[in-house]
Order: sequence, then C-alpha cells, then structure tokens
Amino acid sequence: MRYFYGIIDLMKICAWFVLFTAIFYLGMTWMDQHLEKTHRYDEPGSGAVKVDQTQTGKNPGAYEREEDYVLSRFFEFLRDGE
Repeated sequence: MRYFYGIIDLMKICAWFVLFTAIFYLGMTWMDQHLEKTHRYDEPGSGAVKVDQTQTGKNPGAYEREEDYVLSRFFEFLRDGE
C-alpha cells in the first residue's frame, strides 16, 4: 500500500510539472506574438551620423604587440557576454 501512495505522489508531481510547463509555454508564445507586432528598429528622427573613422598608419593608442590586442579583444568579448 505504501508503494501505491508513492506512485500517486509521483503522478501528482508529474501532473504539476506538465501543468506549469504548459502555462510557461503558453506565456512564451503569447509574449512572442505580442512582441512580433512591435517594430523594434525605428529610423532615427534626424539624419544619422557616421561615427566610424578609418585611419592609416600607426594609431597613437595602438598596441605594441599583437598578443596584447588579442587579449584585450578577448576580455572585451567576455565583458559584453557575446
């Protein structure tokens, strides 16, 4: 009889898991449908400004060694979480 109650308890846990998983799934699909309607990338109100500048020659802030540059880029990669 003790095993019977153990099986019933296990079935209750599985039922709660399925119920909460279904609620979570429905919430995620609702959120996806809701956000799909919004336009995320609006055009800027004024003219865009180019901020990229290509420099020739050695930059004043350039790294002396290639390893320093690679290490700096690696830490930037980790910091940004990409």
